[in-house]
Amino acid sequence: RYNLQEQGYDLDKIPYVIQYNKRDLPNLASVEELRTLLNKTNVPDFEGIATSGEGVFDTLKAVAKLVLTELKRGQ
Repeated sequence: RYNLQEQGYDLDKIPYVIQYNKRDLPNLASVEELRTLLNKTNVPDFEGIATSGEGVFDTLKAVAKLVLTELKRGQ
């Protein structure tokens, strides 16, 4: 949020999704815990494993859909 603010963006006004990556590693925090800590505005979120590609395309599709929806609104 702070980094985007420094760049002149407001996170509450741009489309975004969250990807919880490295879900193949041991000793992970649960998705429920991550959601509680990181996804306070309830944006779409996905689990991902970059090395196998699992969840990566779903995340990309979701953010692309949100961006296209915003563009259609004319913002």
